[in-house]
Amino acid sequence: MTACGEEVSAGKAGLFIDDSTTTFLKTEFDDTKTCAKFENGAFEDVSIAIMPPTFPCKHYAGGCSGEYVNPNHLKVGSLYVWRHEVIHYLLDLNTGDPDAGHRSDLFKTCI
Repeated sequence: MTACGEEVSAGKAGLFIDDSTTTFLKTEFDDTKTCAKFENGAFEDVSIAIMPPTFPCKHYAGGCSGEYVNPNHLKVGSLYVWRHEVIHYLLDLNTGDPDAGHRSDLFKTCI
C-alpha cells in the first residue's frame, strides 16, 4: 500500500480514536470551562460517546447531533457540537440546571 508517497502495511481492523482527538476534546473542554468561569467539572470525569452525525434522542423528533445525559454522558455526532454539550454538562454540575432551553449566554459566548 502507498499512502502519501510512502509504503505502509494494512492497519489493524476496527475503530480507533487518535490521541490527537482526545487532546482536542480535553483542550476544548478546559477552554470552555475557563470561558464559563465554573469551578466544578473535569474532562476526566465525563463519558464520551462518538455517535453518527444524527442519532435518535428524546429532544427532537428528527434526532440530535449532540446530547448531554445526566450525570456525565456526552454524546457527539460531530466534534463541532462538543463545546455546546460541555456547556450543558458544566451548567448542570455547577448550577443544577443543564439549560435544555438554551437560555444561558454561555451558548453564545463560549462556543
